Amino acid sequence: MSESFESQFAVAVEDRDAQLMRQMIGQAEFVLLAVTDEDEEDADDGAANVFSTEVDGMDLLVAFTSDDAARNFIELRKDQYKDEDEIGGYILGGETLLEYMPPDHGLYLNPDTDSPLVVDIDLLALVQKAQV
Repeated sequence: MSESFESQFAVAVEDRDAQLMRQMIGQAEFVLLAVTDEDEEDADDGAANVFSTEVDGMDLLVAFTSDDAARNFIELRKDQYKDEDEIGGYILGGETLLEYMPPDHGLYLNPDTDSPLVVDIDLLALVQKAQV
């Protein structure tokens, strides 16, 4: 039985192996969640806000490695959103995710699962610079 992406990636993060992380991210797909509030006046034609958070003073983009992990995250937070808020999911290839990461953000993979993973800003910058 082969190790899951998540467990292999966790080892790469722990080892701070930017080259391996870049290779793994490039071959994976990620789910990003975004909230659209149709009633919000400053929304640009229903523009969505991709989920991000702050952990230990570090801004992190929230992403998931499976639809199930994303659904679980939404289910745990359903009371935090108004009925008019629409939560949508986007599937991105890893290279696209790296290309469009917000500046000065790390990556928070699979929060509220058994194996959440934080890629700090410095390590993510190394991953983005790594050659595949």
